[in-house]
Amino acid sequence: MKKSWFPFKAIFLLTVLLTSCVELLPSVSLSNSTSTLTSQTTSIMTSLTTTSTVSSSNSASTSSNSSSSSTISLPSSTTSSTSQSTNLSYTGYYAPLADVSDSNLMTTLRPIVRAALDSGNQLSVNYGDARDILPISDRDPNNSNNLILVYRQLSVKALWDGGTTWNREHVWPQSLLGVDTSNTSRHKGSDLHNLKPANPSENSSRGNKYFAENTTNTTYAPPAVVRGDIARIMFYMVTMYPELSLIDITSGSPTTLQMAQFSLFVKWHLEDPVDTFESNRNQVLYQYQGNRNPFIDHEELVCRMFRQQTTAATNYCAQA
Repeated sequence: MKKSWFPFKAIFLLTVLLTSCVELLPSVSLSNSTSTLTSQTTSIMTSLTTTSTVSSSNSASTSSNSSSSSTISLPSSTTSSTSQSTNLSYTGYYAPLADVSDSNLMTTLRPIVRAALDSGNQLSVNYGDARDILPISDRDPNNSNNLILVYRQLSVKALWDGGTTWNREHVWPQSLLGVDTSNTSRHKGSDLHNLKPANPSENSSRGNKYFAENTTNTTYAPPAVVRGDIARIMFYMVTMYPELSLIDITSGSPTTLQMAQFSLFVKWHLEDPVDTFESNRNQVLYQYQGNRNPFIDHEELVCRMFRQQTTAATNYCAQA
């Protein structure tokens, strides 16, 4: 009797079908895993781009400007950038800047930094206090007993000795601030953000010369490693004190309440970005004086606020 092929055909077809299904299972699993991983990666990247950071890299910095630890908390801020993004996130200390247009930034930012003033427009610290605070804010990260001199970039003993080893340099010259300053003064002449430790001889040589890229009888060229730092101090000063102004001049010298060169400060700010030494200093001064230099925390504010003031500034920001 001839055997029927039907059972064998059925078994063969069932085997082929099961084998195909097994082969498909890894593909389905891999597809689902890839989808999940992509979703997780997107979530992580979104989180990273919204995490508050302060730029702390400076390819031109020396060993004296390397990282220094600090226990002072930093208000939330966005990653530093020179782009004119309309989606920048300002939170914490800078929350009032959220959704503010470039043209309205100065009127919004000024009350934030001036909140450190009391009802009599006085600062909480006096000029004498700088003798004890600058050794902390400008401490040598490689030697806690020393500080770094702003212009000579040398590490010297931090302990105040009456101004023999170092003295208090007004980055915006004292003679151009329009005030007399003594150790008890609590006005713009004692503003910690404008004070840096300097070699007494170098401080005297600089005098009240305005900043430039070459030193002459009327101009002073600081080292490249601190040019951005100096520029951001200048932008802070005109924000904190509305009576001050930055100008560009081709001859002569600034008069009282003026400082130069404005367009060059924009250039220096972009060429010498914030490093950890400068960020740490800003945190220390915030602890003692109660306000921050916003152009350190948010480097993009310089171009957002000042790029339209001169053609040169506009071009510098456009190239950044």
